[in-house]
Amino acid sequence: MKKQNKKTIDQLIKEFRKAAGISQMKLAEMIGVSYQQIQKYEKGISSISINRLKQISNALGVPIKEFFPSEKWVISETLATYGKMTDDEQLLLHLFREIKDKKLKKAIIEFIKTVAK
Repeated sequence: MKKQNKKTIDQLIKEFRKAAGISQMKLAEMIGVSYQQIQKYEKGISSISINRLKQISNALGVPIKEFFPSEKWVISETLATYGKMTDDEQLLLHLFREIKDKKLKKAIIEFIKTVAK
């Protein structure tokens, strides 16, 4: 069985920054710190506050939850509304909420209604 390699926040900062095509210098300018501080964050030398991580996530255009991939998704609806949701139901709701295109969302709802009948 293959063991999953969990990435740390410092590794994810570097990975997301590179994927966005942003230099350490540019990211530093965007959040108001020195590029040396970005280096320290990426090497895990400096701890990072949640406020600073939020600034970084905004600058990189990455939802802050992406820095915590092993966390279970929390559904904000009360249990009385749905009862206990399965992992699949939670995932479906989470993924649906990530869709930005309103027409696509409506099409998915219509598809599910048709399949459910």
